[in-house]
Parts: sequence; structure tokens; C-alpha cells
Amino acid sequence: MVELVEAVKTYKLGKTEVRALRGVSLSVKEGEFVAIMGPSGSGKSTLLHVIGCLDRPDQGRVYLNGQEVSGLSEDRLAEFRGKFVGFVFQTFNLVPTLSALENVELPMTFQGVPRKRRLALARELLVQVGLGERLRHRPAELSGGERQRVAIARALVNDPKLILADEPTGNLDSVSGAQVMELLKGLNEEQDKTLIVVTHDPEIASYAGRTVHIRDGRIQEVAEVQT
Repeated sequence: MVELVEAVKTYKLGKTEVRALRGVSLSVKEGEFVAIMGPSGSGKSTLLHVIGCLDRPDQGRVYLNGQEVSGLSEDRLAEFRGKFVGFVFQTFNLVPTLSALENVELPMTFQGVPRKRRLALARELLVQVGLGERLRHRPAELSGGERQRVAIARALVNDPKLILADEPTGNLDSVSGAQVMELLKGLNEEQDKTLIVVTHDPEIASYAGRTVHIRDGRIQEVAEVQT
């Protein structure tokens, strides 16, 4: 499902170069649940962004579902990303002026889905994540856990094979965080979604089947999670 080969990524901050990834190679099988762990500045979010086609490696290759994506044009990359990858972020990234239903249907407008179909699917997904009674509520009227569930529903609208979550429980209390992780784990187990979660929390990583530890832009260890 995912394969990185010697991926290198360097950012320039003024005159300073920050080597975020230093030749990372990683394989993730279809249907696998992987946690990427590391301290702040280790390169774990950059790694997720490279996997999700939000950023290109300066060197190396990225394959998703058997296709090399690191060399695609911007238009083709955006099209591939929109259909293949679903993103969940720590800060939810919801549009504050839109309802939960409107936030979830929004990505489908860019895929040319008819409005009637968009609304029906958005409603179905919100019911699936337990928000059937909150369809018309705006983000400010929802709890943090509810906002993250809206974000997860939005990530699912184009039926992606790969879901990438960057610190998805970082802004949540422990109870809401556990609910979100159970939801994500259910998507992995029941719908066979390939799931990669970035976290610094061992408790969150324990939901995964395998953990990848990264430090200073290099993978230090890959370990099976003991259940």
C-alpha cells in the first residue's frame, strides 16, 4: 500500500537548512494499522505529509498502491490524493461557518459529486460516527471529540484506501481521545482501511499493530505492538 525508498526532505529556514528526513525507507501493507512515534522535531509529521502527497521528497521515491507518486504533476497529484488519501488533523481543520453536514460534504464538491448524493453520503457518514443528531450544528457548537468525529467523517467521503491521522487526539481529553481511537481502529478492522497515525503518546500507539520510531529524520526502530 505504501512504500518509501530513501526519502530525503530538507527545509530552509532563512539561511539554516533543516533536514527533516534523512533517507527514510518504509513499507506499510494494505489493511495495516501503523503508529509513527517520535519527539517534537523528529520528522514524524514530515514523513506523514510525504506519504500523503502533501509534500514531495527532495530525493527518493514514494509509491502508493503500487504507483510512484513522487514524480506526478501537481494536478495529477492533487487528483490522486483526493481519491486515495483521507486526512485527519489535530486541529480538526473544519470550516467554522459551515454545519457538520456541510463540512463533510465539502470535499465531494471538488470531485463533481451531485448535491443530492453529497448530502445523503455526508448524513450517512455522520450517523456512522455517532453524530446523527448533530448534523446542523456548527463546529463552535460541538465538543472537541465531536469535531474530530466530523473530521473523520469528512476524511471518509471519497472512500479512501489510506487514512493518515496527525496527532488526532492531541486537542482532546482522555475519554474523547479513546473514543476517537476506537472509531479509527474500527475503520481499520471492519472496513480494512490502511491507517497511519502520528503520535507521541504510547497509549495511542498501543491501538496500532506496529510502531515506527523516528528520531532526527531517521527510523530508529520498528516494533510489533504487544497485545
